[in-house]
Amino acid sequence: MRWIICLITVTVMLGIFGCGRQLQQLAVETMQNAQVALSSAEAMGAQETAETPLSTAQEMLVTAEKAINAGDAARAYRLALRAYLHARIATETAIAVREEALVQEAQAQLALSEQSLAEVFQRLEAIKAEFEALRDDSER
Repeated sequence: MRWIICLITVTVMLGIFGCGRQLQQLAVETMQNAQVALSSAEAMGAQETAETPLSTAQEMLVTAEKAINAGDAARAYRLALRAYLHARIATETAIAVREEALVQEAQAQLALSEQSLAEVFQRLEAIKAEFEALRDDSER
């Protein structure tokens, strides 16, 4: 939802600014934001978990830089925004994969604990049965 609001806000800003120089500045800022998002994705380990969105974002950012150098600020802005979004997708995917691994590890630990608990209860039942048998023998 925040991304949609951000996208709408940026679109409105484009409509307000409308001029090439302001669009160029917006494109440069968006490219900087995309670079920060790429760095964040890499720091979160997105290379191992989300190769396609991350590499796509990197390619789009390079193409955006070429477009801004060629004077096509509108194209540079669109590419930079898409690069930013792909980098965020890669980041969120990396976070989700990491959290899923943590959940699986916790589930495995829980299963081991449940197995240990079941073994303890079995031993307890065996000891109770032994105790009852000894008590019955001593009463005779």
